[in-house]
Amino acid sequence: MTAPSPALKATRIVGAPGCGKTEHLVRRIADLLEAGVDPASVLAVCATPTAALAFARRLAATGAPHADAVAATTARTLALRVLALPEAEAFTGRRARLLVAFEESFLMEDMKVSGLRPRRLHEMLKFFYRSWTEMADDDPAWLLAGEETEVHTLLKENLAYCQGMLEPEAANLAVRFLHTAPDVAPRYTHVLVDDYQDLSRASQLLAEAVATESITVAGCEGACVEVFDSYPYAKGLEEFLERFPEADARELDACCHSAAVHTALARLSSDDALAAAHMRTTGEAPVGTVEALACDDAPAEFSAVADRVVAALDAGATPESIVVATPNALWTRTLVRALDERGVATAALPHTQPVKGDVRDFARSETARMVTLLNLVADPTDAVAWRCWCGFGDHLTNSAAFAAMRESSASAGITGNVAALARLAADPSPSKQAFVGAQRVAEAYDQAQTLLPQLAGLEGEALLDAIAAAVSGRDEAAPAVLRGLCLAADDVDAPSMAARARTRTLDPAIDARSAVALVPFDQAVGLSPDVLIIAGLVNGFVPVREYFDLAEMPLDKQERTHATNLRRMYALAGKAGRDLVLSYFTSADLETAGRLKLKIDRIRLKGGQRICAISRSIYADALLEGWQMPPNQP
Repeated sequence: MTAPSPALKATRIVGAPGCGKTEHLVRRIADLLEAGVDPASVLAVCATPTAALAFARRLAATGAPHADAVAATTARTLALRVLALPEAEAFTGRRARLLVAFEESFLMEDMKVSGLRPRRLHEMLKFFYRSWTEMADDDPAWLLAGEETEVHTLLKENLAYCQGMLEPEAANLAVRFLHTAPDVAPRYTHVLVDDYQDLSRASQLLAEAVATESITVAGCEGACVEVFDSYPYAKGLEEFLERFPEADARELDACCHSAAVHTALARLSSDDALAAAHMRTTGEAPVGTVEALACDDAPAEFSAVADRVVAALDAGATPESIVVATPNALWTRTLVRALDERGVATAALPHTQPVKGDVRDFARSETARMVTLLNLVADPTDAVAWRCWCGFGDHLTNSAAFAAMRESSASAGITGNVAALARLAADPSPSKQAFVGAQRVAEAYDQAQTLLPQLAGLEGEALLDAIAAAVSGRDEAAPAVLRGLCLAADDVDAPSMAARARTRTLDPAIDARSAVALVPFDQAVGLSPDVLIIAGLVNGFVPVREYFDLAEMPLDKQERTHATNLRRMYALAGKAGRDLVLSYFTSADLETAGRLKLKIDRIRLKGGQRICAISRSIYADALLEGWQMPPNQP
């Protein structure tokens, strides 16, 4: 299943962050275009949507002919494109429709009917997801007979019944389909993959599966971080050479960082837990700076970071050459406000999906219900949306009712919940008592069927406001989060807005031209700032507070956590081209420290208030001074 085409010309490029791997790929595509290669036959696969946008901009900047016609995308988007083909839908028996986070809540409730304890179920699902991404199901005996097989079967049945997919299985299914249909599009003559180590194994194999003449991959094992794909597969860089023993294997060791950043990365990579590539500076590298921005407390840090951005702009930096990495959504929101007050334009990447709330509570899931109703207006056959709509507000999301309905559907030869719901609603009232929750499900279905004709034909803000009123019962405008997800300058019909909301939820991206980018710690991939500011770099944010307590985190988990954090900081700090700024604060009141889960060094009384001493992250120490103690001995 995973054997590559023997005819592919393969190239593997490895090197530390900042060694020019992305530039090498960009130049390679530009050379192909200048040689007359059809741009539609070239595909660039990037680790995140933001990285894909940045890659496309860099390619356009080369001036190569028809550079804007080259597709730069993610493996996830590629997988969904493959799975949306009619032949693929027939192969999987499902639509290419990923579940968003609140929709997964319903799937989790449906899985609880297995009878497993929640913790055991959670661990088993993680095993399934990782196995899918690593194509472990190539082995017919990958599951143990009994409980494992039964729960996996239940999971697949639930997904088939609601016609949905989970992100970890998308690339897996796409690879399997393409190997059964070698003549089906899409296929590309030349495929180039950046940040290969950040892709799952299934995504790596998918890139090879769509290539017909050449495959070029670039990456760094030591910078492997989960940025978009679940379960990134660093070992794929070595396995690539095993699959392509005649590959052109290249190593780039001349880094493009400033001398100061190079020295900081060398300090960090001196830890044996980091498999870092060797780097050397070039004579043309700028001197640069690595500086610590120490602040008394969080408000002072927000102000200091904003002032540092302004100082960089005043010194001649362009907004798009500055990136601020943040530890959480609070830091992002507050820094956006601080920069806005100083007249600095920003583009911020979210830390989490924007639609939240408890789906078991009507009042706390209003926005999720609005999104679901929009999905039904856009497509009345959206089985995922029907599952959600008929489960909101119930403590168990009517999972028992859907389990009974799924079993009865199988007996009656009915495929999917859309037909089953219509059958339930059309039956005389007594039959609606055939199983627990049937009446509630039927009433929710009838409610939506009443609303859909009233909403048909509406577009844009008028549609969103009508949906908001129908869900909330209040005559108010749609909430800002819904408008932000759905609206655009054009294409504001229901299907376009529903698709846009799903894209902005599952594939968030920022195009930071003429703006300072604010990104989560792990989302700087694909960016190449001259000035990188890492904000909130304190113990408690990274590493987490539990890392420092063996009673909370056993030694083996502590070692794994440390290795993961090393890769995160190495990949992040390695994005700094000239200047690296490490920002942190040294105190917080006890309530704030507890709420933010900071590591508290000591507590003192000041002005009648308990003030906690907070230390900068041990990884900031390493970047600035080198490792002073074993990392597992805080």
